[in-house]
Amino acid sequence: MYQKASFLSILFLFNSWLSFAQGQSDSLSRLLESVKGKDRIIVLNSLATSIRESDHKRTILLSTEADSLAKTVGDLSGRSRALENIGWSYYRLGDWQKSFEYSSRAFELAMESGDKRQAARLMNNMGALYYEQKNHQKSIEQFKQGYRLATEVNDLETQIRSLNNVALNFTQSGEQDSALVYAEKSILLNKEAGTPYLTSFAHRVIGDVYLAKGQYDSAQAIYHRSLDMARQQGIKSFEAGVLHRLGNAYLLDGKMSQARGILEYSVELCRENGYLDELAKSHKYLAQLFEKQGDIISAYTHLNEFQILNDSLMNKTNRDRLALIQQIFEESLQQSEVELLKAQNDNQSLRLQASRRYLIFFSIGMVLILGLLVWMISLNRKVAAKNKDLEEQKIQIAEKNRILASQSEQLTEINETKNKLFSILGHDLRAPVGQIKSLVDLLVQDYLSQEEFLELINVMQRDINSVHFTLNNILKWSMSQMEGFTINPSHIEIKPIVEESLSLLGPFFKEKDLTVFNQIPENQTIYADRDLVDVIIRNVLNNAMKFSNSGDAITIFSEIGEDRLILCVLDQGIGMNPSQVEKLLSNSYSLTKSTPGTQKEKGSGLGLQLVKEFVKKTGGEIEVESTPKHGTKFCIKFPTKESVNVTVSL
Repeated sequence: MYQKASFLSILFLFNSWLSFAQGQSDSLSRLLESVKGKDRIIVLNSLATSIRESDHKRTILLSTEADSLAKTVGDLSGRSRALENIGWSYYRLGDWQKSFEYSSRAFELAMESGDKRQAARLMNNMGALYYEQKNHQKSIEQFKQGYRLATEVNDLETQIRSLNNVALNFTQSGEQDSALVYAEKSILLNKEAGTPYLTSFAHRVIGDVYLAKGQYDSAQAIYHRSLDMARQQGIKSFEAGVLHRLGNAYLLDGKMSQARGILEYSVELCRENGYLDELAKSHKYLAQLFEKQGDIISAYTHLNEFQILNDSLMNKTNRDRLALIQQIFEESLQQSEVELLKAQNDNQSLRLQASRRYLIFFSIGMVLILGLLVWMISLNRKVAAKNKDLEEQKIQIAEKNRILASQSEQLTEINETKNKLFSILGHDLRAPVGQIKSLVDLLVQDYLSQEEFLELINVMQRDINSVHFTLNNILKWSMSQMEGFTINPSHIEIKPIVEESLSLLGPFFKEKDLTVFNQIPENQTIYADRDLVDVIIRNVLNNAMKFSNSGDAITIFSEIGEDRLILCVLDQGIGMNPSQVEKLLSNSYSLTKSTPGTQKEKGSGLGLQLVKEFVKKTGGEIEVESTPKHGTKFCIKFPTKESVNVTVSL
């Protein structure tokens, strides 16, 4: 009975706030044309605050002007508010590192000016960044602290915002009852503040609570109200956030036609405006809907779209989280350096003060008896000892700085290696394995007919070959990075190795309708490690296939030089300009900088990295000739005798 009464009271509160936000921003825009000086700073910040949820780029422009004016007149509070709006806009745009930089600076200015109202707003900004790190406990602490500061200065809007964010964190951590309490408290406070966006946000949180509790009718009604308010305010990003939730509520309630209509509209809106996270969720729920309706092909299509978007979003999120964590680490490091410099300055100040005292004592001692002079000499020796101690401390500080710099470089190298592996595992392995699993699940559950299975079996074979190829490259690359990696060169015939690689890559050549001419004669031998040569040739052929157009030809031939066998792969693909060739052969070329193929084939660049490293280990050289739109000639010079010593320069 209490839940029903609470639900009806929530719906009643929507009716009062629908036109306030738009009218406020229009009035401020007209007022901005006539004000100057400090009044203009206030209007700029107020206007930026009123539109920062709907127009992020304009918010940044207005706030940048406000910051510039406030800096000119020395208005610390005005600067803090301007930087806070910029930080929030970058948070909404997904640039968490810039958001952290601007919010941190804004908080420093707010504390320097004693502005608790502004400090409360900034506690919300910092809480949002902890939310993106999924540190919900720390995020809730920040939002509650913001609520307490806002209560002290009677800032209703920031109180409501803080309560909403606490409720959102509770829904994410599974504490639905606590989330409902904070959301209802936010709505009651909002009766006085009159902020439509915050009311809409609170109702969306309550809808999430009802959905999690299985009260689908209540969730649908709440989402509809929230959706209406978002549309009347013109906030399309918030509308997109409500649409996929409403579609999921219909789906869970068995209302398939309503769910499909809402979710398909959500896909159009999100694709048009670039809301990738909401677009991924809409595809996910559509895949579940079509699976329940038995439309396996449509379900597979939407599931594939979801997996592609989700993989891309996860990689971006991981990169952004790493950048944010690194920024927080750098902030702490800079603070430590400031404290160290302060300590050094204090020591220097003490040293100067002591020197002045010693000078005075020495001047007085000149007119004193010989005994005083002896005493001053003794005192001067003590000063020398003190200076020596200070010099030793200075040397110790320099050594600690050197150790810190070395550790920072090691951390950077570790992060780069980790990012390489995450990129490979996230893109090259997860998507193909996920697709194979989906096909196997459909087959096991008897959702696929024999004809449908035969249609998809080629896709499965291609994905399995792709995973095998990538795993082999990862294994070889990992072994090459280990200490104690050894090679076992011997005299080996080159043609069988080429034919074996062509056999393994045959399905990919067939898929792109490529013609391969293998013109390598029999009985041509080189002196190298067979495993390394196998990896080199397979990756060079794979690269030629990747950048060839459908229907092109690939020619493999060899030439005999002095103590060398030159193996060349010539394609008719898209080619490269001289700067691309130079970049490919440079030492800075890494596996994280890969170019999509002619049919959007993805890659990590690990293959070419292996080719460069293994050619060097075999004592060979790489030569590349390429013309844009006319193809590439990729040649490798292998030694043919054990006595050959080659200095490799890539």
